[in-house]
Amino acid sequence: MNHPGMGAILWPFLIYWMALFVACSIVLEVGQDQLYDEVTPRSGLKVTAGSLVLAALLTWLRPSFDTMFTSDIAWTLLQALVWSGVFILAFQFQPLHGATLGTLTMLVVSGLATMGVQSLTTPRPALPSIRSLSTPKAIRQPIGPRALPKAAEP
Repeated sequence: MNHPGMGAILWPFLIYWMALFVACSIVLEVGQDQLYDEVTPRSGLKVTAGSLVLAALLTWLRPSFDTMFTSDIAWTLLQALVWSGVFILAFQFQPLHGATLGTLTMLVVSGLATMGVQSLTTPRPALPSIRSLSTPKAIRQPIGPRALPKAAEP
């Protein structure tokens, strides 16, 4: 069974999940090491679960930089709460650190991931073939200067 609507949800979700997995794993490893001088146990599983939740949220909301702070500010605040919760509860940052890192990561990664989703899922218009562009038109007139027609004699 082929459902065309499923691809409109599945591909963006997988793209978001991949981008978020990479970004969250970097933030988790560097943040835990710099702030607490240790790495949380089973960080791979935590990043997988946390990025899964965040990817589902981004697939539903589809945030973009042009509307995040204007018409969709309420959804941006909801995202900030969810991202902070994931960073505090799943990634085990202290509340202040989790809220700060979660919000900053959301501001950067969600818009960039949406640009990636839009560029990979938007259909492109068909380009004309190279042959139709490169075939020269035949010249049906003389290349040199034309002689003026002689006046008709009566």
